[in-house]
Amino acid sequence: MLDAIKDIGEMVIKNENRDILFVLIEDVNANGKYNNCVTIILKKDGESVRYLSTELEEYTKNKILKYLYKPGSANGPDISPTAKITEPKKTFDRKILGWFKVLDDKYLKSYLSSEEIKFLENVRKCLMENETSIVGQIEEFRKEIARKENLFITLKFKEDDGEKYIGDFDVFRKLFKEKIDKKDLQIFAEDHYCSICKEKKPVVIGNLDTYAFYTIDKPGFITGGFKEENAWKNFPVCLDCKLALEEGKKYLENYLKFNFAGLRYHLIPKFLFGSDQTTKDVIETLTNSAKVNMLRKSEKTIYLASEDEILGYLKDAKDNLILNFLFIKQEMAAERILLLIEDVFPSRIKEIFNAKKAVDDLFKGDEQFTFWTIRTFFTKSDKNKRDYDLDKYFLDVTDRIFKDRPLDNNFVFKFLMREISRAFVYDEFFDAIVRRGLMFVYFLEQLDLIKMEEEKMEERIFDKFFEQYGKTFEKPEKRALFLLGALTELLLRKQYSEKGTQPFMKSLKGLRLDEEDFVGLLPKVQNKLEEYDSFDKGKKLLAQEASYYLLKAGRGWKMSVDEMNFYFASGMNLVEEITKIIYGGKKQEEVLE
Repeated sequence: MLDAIKDIGEMVIKNENRDILFVLIEDVNANGKYNNCVTIILKKDGESVRYLSTELEEYTKNKILKYLYKPGSANGPDISPTAKITEPKKTFDRKILGWFKVLDDKYLKSYLSSEEIKFLENVRKCLMENETSIVGQIEEFRKEIARKENLFITLKFKEDDGEKYIGDFDVFRKLFKEKIDKKDLQIFAEDHYCSICKEKKPVVIGNLDTYAFYTIDKPGFITGGFKEENAWKNFPVCLDCKLALEEGKKYLENYLKFNFAGLRYHLIPKFLFGSDQTTKDVIETLTNSAKVNMLRKSEKTIYLASEDEILGYLKDAKDNLILNFLFIKQEMAAERILLLIEDVFPSRIKEIFNAKKAVDDLFKGDEQFTFWTIRTFFTKSDKNKRDYDLDKYFLDVTDRIFKDRPLDNNFVFKFLMREISRAFVYDEFFDAIVRRGLMFVYFLEQLDLIKMEEEKMEERIFDKFFEQYGKTFEKPEKRALFLLGALTELLLRKQYSEKGTQPFMKSLKGLRLDEEDFVGLLPKVQNKLEEYDSFDKGKKLLAQEASYYLLKAGRGWKMSVDEMNFYFASGMNLVEEITKIIYGGKKQEEVLE
């Protein structure tokens, strides 16, 4: 994965001839929440500096290099005197005045001329003398701007030839670079191999912080007897690869971040072979939504995640490209990897799309199959919970689908029936959820990711109906449960049409029936239908077929309770498909007579 990110970063640096500072800086408004900038305006006249005012201006993207922003430690200064404002006084003291401690650092001070030192000393003195006024004005701006709008702060200088920001001064740019180098070289080794480019380099560092999920402040990340100075052995990275990784990560954040059924992921393409121009063309297409739209305009497709179109384009790419999907969750200042799906070929994406098309062709209707269909069953273990605590299960299913790794039947039907049973008990979208469950199972069956046993059976009246679902119903007990579910649903509808209630629902135990329950359910349903004088020729045929398959199945079904109830619920859901077969074109009212 890091190789691929490094390759993207190298391509961007090379093609756009990036200034090294542009690679190192970060966009202070990358998340779109810092649209207001507090500028401390100073008058510069040679080496002398005096305070003019503190003003509010709008963030401008073309000033990113001028702001020269990069965060430092949480309780210390940032890499430059540009910072995000939390509490006005604390931010000013720690992040702005605190930055000028560079003047007390012999290592950093050695890179400065006497004129530069004098200039910075004058700036610090001016800020300290006017602290009360500056902090007071920041607090006023904080009151004026809505709380949901964040502020950041920087310095701006007025000279005879115009206005300048810190990024316009060599002294700030120089110190910015040296502070980063100093941090990088806290843990290093000379003349060793880089773990990313595999080349021997004059210097490799051991404290790469491009991604916050790698750290050396915990023993588990340190090799060499838990000695921090030996951490470079664990993950040695040369400075060239570090720069490329920084730019590659930034590029992913800006252009290759997408939604997938409510989760954010970075799409990381890696090219196995081909020219640099091919790589550039594909990357440009991936990051240009207008081009993707143009490529897809002839197709009216609902995509796998239904939130972005990129997978629809990638399914037609050649297999000289492999795809990595990095699901990351931001937690405060750290990043937590939820899942990394590596080495997925476009041909596999195409297989998944073909399976999706098969599902959509079978389940014709307004709702098409996407990964949101699967997500229905992997959100919360308890609907009253605030957070989605089943993300890890959804991502495991996603990983198995993309990597062609089978799922366990018991696992699948457990999660399907959790939602189906809840919908049944509380009468909430039962039909829609059962339908999604059927779509999910058929999708897995199309990809051969779920085990579906088959048993040869003689020809019967409902064969054509069952055959359209592939292997899903190729066992007599599954067909028996399905038909029994359809017959039970007809009884419930009859009760509702006569009484406005469905007392027989109590016999279904919230869809937690076991094998003994199902075997005893058929005569109960028949008796109730006879009581309502509704056991007509069509329902008798349905009962006969259910009875036939129950006898054919024998006893000791190799199915979990969840799987049994899923097939039963499926019959309830698709009852109208069955009534079309046994009643022809009769209307619902006639079926319930």
